[in-house]
Amino acid sequence: MKKIRDEEREREEEAFTRFVAAYPAEKRKGGDRARASFAKALRRRTLDELLMALEQQKRSAQWQSPRFIPALITWLEEERWLQVLPEPERKLTPWEMARKLGYK
Repeated sequence: MKKIRDEEREREEEAFTRFVAAYPAEKRKGGDRARASFAKALRRRTLDELLMALEQQKRSAQWQSPRFIPALITWLEEERWLQVLPEPERKLTPWEMARKLGYK
């Protein structure tokens, strides 16, 4: 039984390391509290689901300014993985702009 718990803790630690590595460096705050919140999040979602949500949010308009990126602990405790943020608007090419304006 102890061996199973040790293996489980080891997998959880590896998952936490992967997640932290994917999070923007300037916002990696939280220490042990973040680790505990991550363990709680893993009971609700898989690591892949958390990483996919993180990657989507990293591409969002909000996260283009470091000022608006939540700290790691905030992201975990407030279950921010449930948010879907809008992607930044892509600039149109001259051809796309002309078509949008009605030129053929």
